[in-house]
Amino acid sequence: MKQILLMIALVALVGCGKKTTPAEPVTNAEPKVAAEKPEPAKTEPKAAAKKLIPPKAFTNTLGMKFVPVPGTDVQFSIWETRVKDYAAYAAANAGVDGNWKKPEFFDEDYKQEETHPVVMVSWKDANAFCAWLTKKELAEGKIKAGKKYRLPTDAEWSTAVGLGKEKGTTPKAKDMGVKDVYPWGKGYPPPKEAGNYSKSLKVDKFDNTSPAGSFASNQFGLHDMGGNVREWCEDKYSPTSTYRVLRGASWSFVSPGILLSSLRGDGTPDRRSIYVGFRCVLVGGSGG
Repeated sequence: MKQILLMIALVALVGCGKKTTPAEPVTNAEPKVAAEKPEPAKTEPKAAAKKLIPPKAFTNTLGMKFVPVPGTDVQFSIWETRVKDYAAYAAANAGVDGNWKKPEFFDEDYKQEETHPVVMVSWKDANAFCAWLTKKELAEGKIKAGKKYRLPTDAEWSTAVGLGKEKGTTPKAKDMGVKDVYPWGKGYPPPKEAGNYSKSLKVDKFDNTSPAGSFASNQFGLHDMGGNVREWCEDKYSPTSTYRVLRGASWSFVSPGILLSSLRGDGTPDRRSIYVGFRCVLVGGSGG
């Protein structure tokens, strides 16, 4: 009888030991679950990188990328013209003004890397760049006859920044006409990482200009339609003016009025500034 009781006790003890086994996979599974959680985060940067360059972008000989913008007949460069783009132009043309090479901000070096937007270029400089690039790429067969690079018109720029219909027939008449519409949407101040604006707004980490594509693009795949540098446009500010249109805010702008998408500025065709650069468009159908 004692033997039988001992055997029953042993069976019970073995059975109790086995009951801990199902708990082991649960304990061991926790690290696996933890390891699996970061996986979606790993794919997010890849997705963001794909958004940086639209898949149908036309890439020219300088690596500038252009996309069509609905409502216009041109393709816009997704970036402002960079230092390295302008350097190629300057290297190929004697006598180009050299202020772009070493701009200064309050007598201090204004740090510019090759992927930053070029500054200290006048409206005339920007047009000369576009003319050179057109001639170069026609000769190389990169773009077809009838196509050319130029500055965007004021109306094209408005469409590209996402403005609706504007009242007025001239840039001067339209200046600041649409209220509470900004490149990031509605409402002031701009949210974090909305673009490169004044340090006092604390929305970005840059002291002055930032590399092209540092911030998310707009709905058309264009970067820095607000912030970084102001951009020359083709038009005169008014029919009787000799001044040319500037669009967009710069890295130094802070107040709500001058951050509006509808803001226009003006400058003489010879003006050069550390706050001003330009963006090219390609005229003449899609692709090259």
